Amino acid sequence: MKNTFKLSLAAILVSTAMGANAGISIVDNETGNFSIGGDVEFDFNFERLERANEKENAFNQSGRILLEFAGERYTQNGHVLQVKVQPLMESSGNVALDDAWFAFGAQDGWNIRMGRFEAFDMFPVGQDTFLEYSGDTANDLYRDGAAYVYQMKEGRGRGSDGQIMYSQNFGNLYLELGSMIGDRSVLFGSPTGTTDKAKYHGETVKNNKDSVLLRPVVGYQAGNFGIAASLEANLVKDAVITETSGVDISDRKGYGITTNYSTADWNLIANFAYMDAVDEDNMTVGVNALYKGFGLGYVHAANEYESKELGSYADGKAKVDTVYASYEFADVLAVDDFSIYLGAYYTKVDDKTAQKIFEENQDTGMRVRFKYFF
Repeated sequence: MKNTFKLSLAAILVSTAMGANAGISIVDNETGNFSIGGDVEFDFNFERLERANEKENAFNQSGRILLEFAGERYTQNGHVLQVKVQPLMESSGNVALDDAWFAFGAQDGWNIRMGRFEAFDMFPVGQDTFLEYSGDTANDLYRDGAAYVYQMKEGRGRGSDGQIMYSQNFGNLYLELGSMIGDRSVLFGSPTGTTDKAKYHGETVKNNKDSVLLRPVVGYQAGNFGIAASLEANLVKDAVITETSGVDISDRKGYGITTNYSTADWNLIANFAYMDAVDEDNMTVGVNALYKGFGLGYVHAANEYESKELGSYADGKAKVDTVYASYEFADVLAVDDFSIYLGAYYTKVDDKTAQKIFEENQDTGMRVRFKYFF
């Protein structure tokens, strides 16, 4: 992926979502630049899903076209103003939005960003051409009846009520303080397989107050090796509660560490994430490697439940194990930035809770992805 903005340690440490795509520079001089670019991504998917002890085959095509408008202006006193907008046209007919943000700060120094965006990726999964988790689980949305694959994303961004973030480089050290505000009951989805109201441990979820989530990150890059640590927590008491018992389920604290090592041919990543929530703890570890276009990864999620504050929803443990792989055919037809990816995953749920609330299913998927940056 080519960058419109100047590269820095922050650009190395932060996920590729923080950069800009290759594009056409409309303006590019000493006072700033403006470019138009984007990418095309279309997938042909096959999945074998196990639900209620029955296997179901699913074959479909998905994808979208992303347009990117990115601008940067430099001032004579060393400051910079930045803006980015990324509308999405999906093959389903829906129109959506990835990033839409405005930022200002010092050139190669401090930066304040506001709007809609994703902050530092504390659980990068490498070349995840196709990565799903069994049992209708999710890595960014909690659902009753599904084991949670927690990946330090509850306060990462792209919320509908707004966010603001400060970041700065100090040599090899990178600091970031992200925040999200507003209604965070949207973190909780409908129970698995239903369209009911959002629930947590069997009780309906209610937004009681606007939340304020903070997510500080500290990263350090030394040559080929990088490491980052972070936590995320809501500062407002009783922001999201259960309707019946009034228990504060917004009292959630997450912790994470990610490390990476890169050479000309190798990119190795290891991740750890832990969430301390009401009546449950969620721990996820992951490793992945990329070698000359071939990617391989493994994610293990272990959740522990107890019936302490909220009835008898579940007691015991549940885990999700997922393996995924992919291969990139780069520069297809001798065209730069045009790639075809082959991807596959296998995932299963192991339910050791006393109530057996999770389906012990196994899912498999394969994908062919066509990707072009323009």
